Amino acid sequence: MNIRHPGLNVVRGVIFLFLLMGGASIASDTAGWGADLTNAFQNARSNQHAVLLEFSAPWCPYCRQMESKTFKDQHVADALKQFERVSVNIDHNASLAAQHGVTGIPAFVLLDSEGDEMAKTSGFMDASAFSQWLTDGMTNLTASAAQRQEFETRSNEVVAALSSADLDARAKGLGMVLDCCERREKIYRTFGLDRLQVIAKSEPTLLLEGLNYPALMARIRVANLLRETVGQNFNIDPWETERVRRQGVEEWKGRLANLKSRLQPPNSR
Repeated sequence: MNIRHPGLNVVRGVIFLFLLMGGASIASDTAGWGADLTNAFQNARSNQHAVLLEFSAPWCPYCRQMESKTFKDQHVADALKQFERVSVNIDHNASLAAQHGVTGIPAFVLLDSEGDEMAKTSGFMDASAFSQWLTDGMTNLTASAAQRQEFETRSNEVVAALSSADLDARAKGLGMVLDCCERREKIYRTFGLDRLQVIAKSEPTLLLEGLNYPALMARIRVANLLRETVGQNFNIDPWETERVRRQGVEEWKGRLANLKSRLQPPNSR
């Protein structure tokens, strides 16, 4: 079970009695749980750990039960050692709770070392259920780590291609950037969109090739960027047939080349 927040004041009178009867005396149950999120992420990166957030409050009886019962289980205690743990008082950190969509306590959020959310749950869990949740979370993290390694490899390939002196290699790099924009993973989409912005500013002629990309949404994105870069008179319709788009691309390559030539100082031509 869990207690929803806000609107929890209605039960605090009863919970206060719980605390007086012994709930508040539990001091060592949160041993190993820190309160500094920044420090936890630093340690997570250094130790290659994940970060586990526990959202609770001093007046929450189910939170106290988690600490006095579930956390005391030896299997759970051993599993928790592989995480950097942070106990978050929801009363003092409402914005962090909102950021992770926490509306009831106790709640647990599992993050990788970069802060990406891997798993989330709420409500009291016995040792068996909590151990299984931690195991499933670590499975997600392992998959995430492999994905991050794949992304690092791919992004390095993109950067190398776009830095090449060979136009064909840069065109291939543009295609790879557009592929990234079409992926569902946030890390790829963010990288791809950032790179498109750079290309639009540094080499709009290269970006024109994106209008020949198969996916319509990618072509619309490219057309909008080019319109922002070269002006509202940019008139290639991303919905047009491939033949019409290719003709438009070649025409605009010539326009941009002439514009670049006119903008160059006489002594640099």
